[in-house]
Amino acid sequence: IPEASFDVILTDPPYGMGADGFGDGAGKMGGITHQYSDDEEHVRTLLGRVAPEITRVAKAAAHLYVCCDIDQFAWLRELFTGLGWRVFRTPLINYKRGSGRVPLPEHGPRRQWEPILYAYRGEKKCTAIYSDVIESQADENLGHGAQKPVNLFENLLRRSVRDGDSILDPFAGTGTIFEAAHGFHCKATGIEREAKYFGLAAQRIEQLK
Repeated sequence: IPEASFDVILTDPPYGMGADGFGDGAGKMGGITHQYSDDEEHVRTLLGRVAPEITRVAKAAAHLYVCCDIDQFAWLRELFTGLGWRVFRTPLINYKRGSGRVPLPEHGPRRQWEPILYAYRGEKKCTAIYSDVIESQADENLGHGAQKPVNLFENLLRRSVRDGDSILDPFAGTGTIFEAAHGFHCKATGIEREAKYFGLAAQRIEQLK
């Protein structure tokens, strides 16, 4: 991908919180599995390699949204700050209405919120002032253990995109980014390594046509 290609990067990478071993079994229900190692060391190595590439392909004036776990937020903030991004000091909060994981079914509460890192660089301005708390509602799951809802991605894009902007999701999964970007008259690019999820994303694009 050439340098300075994208106005907005919006992505949901692995979290590094051991989700593949949660006690509620959501990562294995109905044939849904995590196809990656979700330990902290692996994820930090991965994102340490991806972040410079995200920065390289972002335009000089761009916005960045990275869904993450609370334990990784401060580390990601330092990582992207070191790459020249202006990272908003506190995370946006995704409140997952009516859903959420229960990592310790016999001991703990349902996790119904998660942070999102927001950063910008250059003179790209937001489209309006929105709350830093977002309520999202899960879509029908297509078979991915960490599928993000379209309404969440639409909310984030609404803050940043204008007609003709280019968007990148380097961890595209089942293709939430394509459906979310469809109504904004933007060009969306997604990268996904797993053939199964790539196929589901392709089907979503065909349905949008």
